[in-house]
Amino acid sequence: MPLLLLLALSLSGCVRVRAAMAVDANDLISGTLEIATVQVKPEEVGPALNVPAELSSQVTMEPYKADGYVGQTVRFNQLSFDQMRTLTESISSFTSRYRLNFRRSGDIVSLAGVADLSQLRPDGVDVQLKIAFPGPIGRTNGELEMDSNISWKLNAGRITDITATSQYSSGSGMSWMRWVLLVGAGAVGTALIVLALALFTHRHNRRKERMAEYV
Repeated sequence: MPLLLLLALSLSGCVRVRAAMAVDANDLISGTLEIATVQVKPEEVGPALNVPAELSSQVTMEPYKADGYVGQTVRFNQLSFDQMRTLTESISSFTSRYRLNFRRSGDIVSLAGVADLSQLRPDGVDVQLKIAFPGPIGRTNGELEMDSNISWKLNAGRITDITATSQYSSGSGMSWMRWVLLVGAGAVGTALIVLALALFTHRHNRRKERMAEYV
């Protein structure tokens, strides 16, 4: 099932794709995508992306602008593998060239993919992928950042294979801290702030409830 890497927005130009995602124990994927190209003219706003109507309650978009790049930030919440495929195919016509496949066999979830950047010039290409699993990593050709977090920095002018396996059973869950660390490692500071505030508010309310019991 193709998942993502929308890297062929401009084969002859400069492109930025930064993906940070977490797979939970129920094989649902949440995360953030930054998809942008270099702004040449003031009126340029980057690639036009479309979200399928059936995913509108789980996927949001907002303008992205940083370091001379313009485009879209796509946030998605608890998408199944099939739903992620639908999202990918709706915003990229190059999924046969850039692909990730997730498969489950018992307690083993495997990731196999390829990113063909052979036609992109090195200048201005910034392509990064970060994935967190709810269980330990068995093997991978990416950089292991924690027991279950992996990252890849993909180079222009090359075809890169992406592989990993993780072992976990349904319902094992994923900690808030693991996801915060993953997002913090990527260029998605806003999502990190939202998560931190939500966690702080939850704890603050719990303390107030406990104090009220003694009044």
